[in-house]
Amino acid sequence: MGLFGPDRSALDRGLDAFERRDWKRARRLLEDALQDEERAVGHHYLGLLYWRGLGGPRQVGAAVDCFARAADMGYPPAQTAYAMALRSGMGVGRDAEAARALYQSAAGAGDRAAMVELATMSDPGEARYWLKRASELGHAPAMMHYSDLIFRDDPVEALAWLYAAVAVAGEDAARKRAAALAREMTAKEIDAAQKAGRLYAKDIQRANRERA
Repeated sequence: MGLFGPDRSALDRGLDAFERRDWKRARRLLEDALQDEERAVGHHYLGLLYWRGLGGPRQVGAAVDCFARAADMGYPPAQTAYAMALRSGMGVGRDAEAARALYQSAAGAGDRAAMVELATMSDPGEARYWLKRASELGHAPAMMHYSDLIFRDDPVEALAWLYAAVAVAGEDAARKRAAALAREMTAKEIDAAQKAGRLYAKDIQRANRERA
């Protein structure tokens, strides 16, 4: 049968259920599937269900175990999730250095959330690098953090990234922040920021289409 036939694996069906927000079914299918098929993506998504208490009781320790397994397999989103647990000490002993190493690995593989987290552990120069990189990959929270970081040095650029966040993600918080920032700027500066923001958004959307 084809991809959507009845012979699809329990793991694939579990991931589909996760996407549909059918949490109980996703949890049951992933738990069953991982007894026979060790795959990083399965451990990661089962970990998310455990961590958030979706489809059953919240199980932080079990979630961290899932993230750790998937991280050991080199799965970037799980490396980020496990690093968050290590940094906070939730479900595992606190280890900031191990967390940083995992963030670096995941960020190097293109995980945008890892880039933002790594920025919070870095000096201003390195933080600026990671936030800009995540922003260029279309991560709206990174755009907002990057805007905050560069505002004093370049308010027009800061406003441009807020406009880009609105255009790419419809980010309401970015819209409100942009409106507040624009009240302190001239019409010429606002126009420049709008033009730059549109260009950034177009570049991000084009890159997303190419990756799809």
